[in-house]
Amino acid sequence: MSNHGINHKHRKPTRHGGWQVLWPAWAICTILLLFGAFVLLRQYREDSPQKNDIPVIALSEGENLHLDQSKLRSSQLHLFEASDSGQRVKFIVQRTPDQTVHVAVASCRACYRNRNSHYARNGEMICGQCKEAMDFESKAQKARANHCALVEVPHTETGDDVAVLIRDVFAQAAKLPQ
Repeated sequence: MSNHGINHKHRKPTRHGGWQVLWPAWAICTILLLFGAFVLLRQYREDSPQKNDIPVIALSEGENLHLDQSKLRSSQLHLFEASDSGQRVKFIVQRTPDQTVHVAVASCRACYRNRNSHYARNGEMICGQCKEAMDFESKAQKARANHCALVEVPHTETGDDVAVLIRDVFAQAAKLPQ
């Protein structure tokens, strides 16, 4: 022993910077990271093209459409894809509840540039841009204001046959802003 009045005790060093002390910061970072991943995934799913709930019937190159009217049930949407000279245009045929047969390009005037994002759901064409159902536009009936309207395509109805000329489909599509 020494005569000194001061005692030197050696303490063991303690660690105060481990994960046990910082767990609240790690938890907050993890929550923020998961929230960011959720937001990115949700945005990706909204921007990705939706799937049609009805099949798209592809017509042969330059083939006109002839449909038996007995196959057109009220409010049932039929989606077709016409092709000619390497170009493709989707169009729809539908008998409305008032028994009128409508044929239209499967897009509206305002959103034709985004036509690949449009899809059919529950018997309606949905605009991929606006996420709203599109209405038929005809000379007899105008679409609702501030609403997407399908562009009517001329067709003929004779007896039990509905005929759509592909040149008429492409002519209507050519009038739309590219």
